[in-house]
Amino acid sequence: MSADILLATLACGIFAAVAVLAAFHARDPAPARGQDMGAIAVTGVLCLVASLVVRGLRTGRLPAVGGFEAACWYTVAVTLAFLWVGLRRRVLRTLSAVLFPCLTVVLALGLACAGGETPVDPRLRHPLVAVHVVAAFAGYGLFTLEGLLAAAYLLQDRCLKRKRFGGMAACLPPLEALDRVMKELIGPAVGLFTLSIGMGIVLSWVNRWGLAWAADPKVAATAATWVVYVVLFYLRWRAGQHGRGLAWVAVLGFCCVLLTFLGVHLVAESLHDFGFGFPQARTNGQRQAWPCARQGEAVLSGPACPFHRLETPRT
Repeated sequence: MSADILLATLACGIFAAVAVLAAFHARDPAPARGQDMGAIAVTGVLCLVASLVVRGLRTGRLPAVGGFEAACWYTVAVTLAFLWVGLRRRVLRTLSAVLFPCLTVVLALGLACAGGETPVDPRLRHPLVAVHVVAAFAGYGLFTLEGLLAAAYLLQDRCLKRKRFGGMAACLPPLEALDRVMKELIGPAVGLFTLSIGMGIVLSWVNRWGLAWAADPKVAATAATWVVYVVLFYLRWRAGQHGRGLAWVAVLGFCCVLLTFLGVHLVAESLHDFGFGFPQARTNGQRQAWPCARQGEAVLSGPACPFHRLETPRT
């Protein structure tokens, strides 16, 4: 087992331990409990960061290709977002009993995809790609936390309207706290996601990828996600709205995030791959991968891909 996989496996175990602790202490408001879980979660994040660094040094590229690396980035982003909010809002710590089991499952699924190396195009080693990827995953992390808070808001609102003040209602944070944090998160989340989209447009222009890149299904899903959250940002900050209706908009936005991050790869072929390797074009009903015109690297090329212009390599 390579060092990067070993570190990620250790991180998965750490997150599983945090999930168990969070379930046991969901109703314990003691600050020491939250600090202990936070320290353990930070250890897991450091293991994932170390895994990505080791993998990057070993492969000589930005480790952001394939399901394993995407799962690591996503877990780091969501955990850091939650720790940032949790340190300032102790009342939100009870949500860790839901969040960390989900992150453990995501990381375990990522480890299941860590079998082989996914080749990348040399042009995707541009420094702006790092900005594009980091900003995108940071936005995904904040959007995920926004969706979790929105779901908690809707559940708490339902319990209060039915006058159920015990059980789940006692564990969930107050509506005012949830609404306030959702408003605080939406600005940085939209800003980071917009930065990622801007970097993608710049990369498309620099590499002259043209309309082929814009026609990627993941790009369309990303645009839809961005529109939903921009509307939510406007309603929050410009129109001054809050409450149940905006919580449903946040849940809709999170569904768009799931479609963008995972669903696109299940129903269509995308040039943005985070799950199943680089997409392969169809030729005569069969899948075909073309060789790269640079240094003999095997990457997608041809009519379905904007990376190369089908030039015969000169030897």
